[in-house]
Amino acid sequence: MFDSLSGPMRMLLSRVAFLLVGALVGLGLYALDVGGILAVPLAVVGVLAAGELYLFAVAETA
Repeated sequence: MFDSLSGPMRMLLSRVAFLLVGALVGLGLYALDVGGILAVPLAVVGVLAAGELYLFAVAETA
């Protein structure tokens, strides 16, 4: 199903997936009381940055 989408839609869904993963990681860290309330936004930004680097690396090899 993912392959049938257009390029921009695949990139959008990839970015939304990275955003959701970052939010889940941040909420997990917050629930474990690691880093306090700042764990959520820092985890989201960190995962988004790593995701953008991954997408950039994949695009360079294609």
